Amino acid sequence: MTAALLPATAGSVLALGALAAHTAVPRLLRHLRSRNRLRRYDRATMLLALCAVLAIGAGPAAFTVPWGAAESPADAAWPVSLMAWPPWEPAILVAAVAAGVALPWAAARCTGRPLRRRHGRPRAGRRERAVEGAHLAGCALGEEILWRMAGPVALTALGIPLRPAIALCLVAFCLLHLPNSGWRSLPYVAVTAMLFTVAAATGGLPAAALAHIAHNGVLAVAAPVRRDVRRRGTSGPVEEIPRLPAPGGWD
Repeated sequence: MTAALLPATAGSVLALGALAAHTAVPRLLRHLRSRNRLRRYDRATMLLALCAVLAIGAGPAAFTVPWGAAESPADAAWPVSLMAWPPWEPAILVAAVAAGVALPWAAARCTGRPLRRRHGRPRAGRRERAVEGAHLAGCALGEEILWRMAGPVALTALGIPLRPAIALCLVAFCLLHLPNSGWRSLPYVAVTAMLFTVAAATGGLPAAALAHIAHNGVLAVAAPVRRDVRRRGTSGPVEEIPRLPAPGGWD
């Protein structure tokens, strides 16, 4: 191994360490007595995403190589630029948001348990809503940085071909959500992870992050209606622990 490859290799190993730590966070939080484990998960995700970016040297050239255009494993960074260079495509970003909103609604409709606005939550003030929105957006962005940017970049820098690297990150992303979402939600989580991957491949990190934020935003304000309640004709939607991932299992 040449001296020129040492920094890239060390950075890739550190970035993968951040991803490994992220997969452990949901499992550790299950054993932590806390009134707000979701908030802790959000902050841990954002911190680990920052660590991964620093580890792989997030200069402008690090994340601007188009998917499939790289000539060597060290350059195979696919289009996940923080500023969406190559050029920003508004149509792709709009499509990513639309897909992120449509997926949970379509999945709920297909299972016969349409989404309804969540009830029973105390009305939050403007500041609290702003903080919740910032955590939701920051966590979604952090997950996309970790699993659609840092993971493929680090693995390809270590010599793994790009497509297997992306597939490995997709599988790991699905396993990340099992502690809170459960095995029964795995097909839905897998479809959603593929949506984010396609968004990243076509529109870069902004498209993936916007799709993720839109998706999580829907689940933050809506929940499925129970089948038995709908059959009895009870007025008003009643929430249950949804088979679709709840915000606490998805952000």
